[in-house]
Amino acid sequence: MREVIAKQEPIIEELKEAVTKVKHIIPVKTNFYLHFHKVNEKNKHLVSSLANEIWNVCYKDIISQEQIDYMLDMMYNTSKIDENIANGDQWEILKADNVPVGYLHYKIEESKLFLSKIYLKQDPTYTGLGQSMLNHVIEFALENELKSIYLTVNKKNAKAIRFYEKNGFVNKKSETFEIGNDYIMDDFIFEKTL
Repeated sequence: MREVIAKQEPIIEELKEAVTKVKHIIPVKTNFYLHFHKVNEKNKHLVSSLANEIWNVCYKDIISQEQIDYMLDMMYNTSKIDENIANGDQWEILKADNVPVGYLHYKIEESKLFLSKIYLKQDPTYTGLGQSMLNHVIEFALENELKSIYLTVNKKNAKAIRFYEKNGFVNKKSETFEIGNDYIMDDFIFEKTL
């Protein structure tokens, strides 16, 4: 009897892992071939061009153009990205059929994952790819046995808030961050327990 139980233990562990993964990941069907590329010297220029395009659509009705320009320069200059990577942060570019369409920035902080950036071009043909991006991050967190994922989201970004809530993120608190040049980020902190 003990031999049978011993043989079944690895199978039971695999099933537990599969159930945990299914519980947190919303399946997506897409007609695109998707690939996540680690940001490096050869492709990091793509991050700032994607950010410029995406932010000018996403935030145009939420914050001023001056603040958009300030934040793009502050967060997406190549030395900032290099510093993040040197500190062990994950920066990735999502390509759909080999076309750059989005990017991620996340990092492990003790037993949690901080999802700093998840951005996708605003194009109806890319519907579902944001879910694929979040699934990718959730898989990373599960593989690293982290307890939760947290992020900040602008209080006026209703579309993003709905997306996070649909994926099991809960609004934990409200925070205001001073970012220099008399600008602030007025955000909610959302967290998903894994």
